[in-house]
Amino acid sequence: MVLRSSYFILRRMMREYVSLSILLLTPLALITVLGLIADDAVNEATGLLYKAHVSVTLILAFQLFGGFYTMEFIRNDLFTAKRWRMHALPYHVSSHAFSIVLTSTIFSILQGLVLMMYTYFVYGVDWGNPFFALGGLAAVAVFSQLVFLNLVLGVKNYKTAERAGTTFGFLSIILAETWFSLPDQRFFTFLSTYGNPLSLGETIMHAGMHGENIQQAFISLAILIGMAAILIVLAWNTGRRRIG
Repeated sequence: MVLRSSYFILRRMMREYVSLSILLLTPLALITVLGLIADDAVNEATGLLYKAHVSVTLILAFQLFGGFYTMEFIRNDLFTAKRWRMHALPYHVSSHAFSIVLTSTIFSILQGLVLMMYTYFVYGVDWGNPFFALGGLAAVAVFSQLVFLNLVLGVKNYKTAERAGTTFGFLSIILAETWFSLPDQRFFTFLSTYGNPLSLGETIMHAGMHGENIQQAFISLAILIGMAAILIVLAWNTGRRRIG
């Protein structure tokens, strides 16, 4: 039943044209423009094309907001008048919630893969080892979905949960020093390296692209998995109280 409900949820997501435009077409346009500007310039520190850095950052940055799929569908199906119809389904409501999270995660990863294929064929971005490329993408996607799941379950006011989700995404981008550098202090250095999902995902993907810092990539992956496990426990406890 979970797989069957996931199929119908996926069809609903594909009709969310506004979300598709924001989370797929917007990064596609930004990558296209910034890729043309970067041309074939190389980052001397990493040996990678600047367009490769741009691609990694934008693809992962928009994954941070992919959790809005989970938030919106959980809210519509389980916290509105429609929730009484959900209780009539031939399986537990928690299974439906799991289907939403599973489908949202897969859908978000697929959007990231489309962007990766685009950069590969259009700009020749070499994504290197597929384990690190897909591992970084999937880890950030899963973490984002779980953050938004906990917000929609734990924050009763939906507008507040939405704002918190947006803050999470932009704060991660800021901490990753995407727009500007943070003060040169140990605390901020730690935050910009290990204290946000975007930097962790970038570390994993960059390791696969230039074959260096492999140990740091595995540490970053382990941190994301560990934080995801904590979020799963929190969501499980909160979900039992709110949806039974």
